[in-house]
Amino acid sequence: MKTKGYFCSVVGSREQNEDSYLVEDSLGLYAVADGIGGGLKGDVASQMAVDGLRNYRAETDSLKEIFKILQKDILLEATETLGGALMGTTLSCVEIKDKKATICHVGDSRVYFFDGLVLRQLTEDQEFYDEHLRGTVLNSYLGIDSDIHPLKISQETIPVASGQGFLLASDGLFKQMSDMRIVNLIREHLMNPQQIVEKLCDEASHVEHSDNVTVVYVEVTE
Repeated sequence: MKTKGYFCSVVGSREQNEDSYLVEDSLGLYAVADGIGGGLKGDVASQMAVDGLRNYRAETDSLKEIFKILQKDILLEATETLGGALMGTTLSCVEIKDKKATICHVGDSRVYFFDGLVLRQLTEDQEFYDEHLRGTVLNSYLGIDSDIHPLKISQETIPVASGQGFLLASDGLFKQMSDMRIVNLIREHLMNPQQIVEKLCDEASHVEHSDNVTVVYVEVTE
């Protein structure tokens, strides 16, 4: 079984892109990370997450353990460079090998599974509604203060087959575009996956007040 990843990342209407991504076909490893809004050095945190995911992969077979290591690394970076100020990132990843896909996730970036027809969300947004702020707030991400909310790492493994695919995205995609529109664009450009990610990013980024948008599409073949 082979995998091929395609990616696109755009700044949207923001001044800086604080998203990062990982596409490692040789490892069958793919990820999207989104620096926490309102925090400092979100771009650094998200890049630390995807770089660390790749680098620590050779040291352990457990994606969950890597996430725990990354939590410590980002907290240490925040302490040493920001005096403990808020610095964090989401991280959602897929590792595909031996006809299985393992999905590991923290935060509100998403992983979707595409079976050739239907798009299904595999991850759950880790957030709650804050009455004071009148909006949703993350209650788990890499870099979170465990005294406020414990880090919650979700993981599952599913079988995969040729012709299927995975879509990983920061919230700048699905908060600007409906799932129906996303799946329609995937179906329209299935023979050219690079167009899938480019079309998704382009459309989402042209919505008024758009966020950073990062999309990775993983194609599974024999």
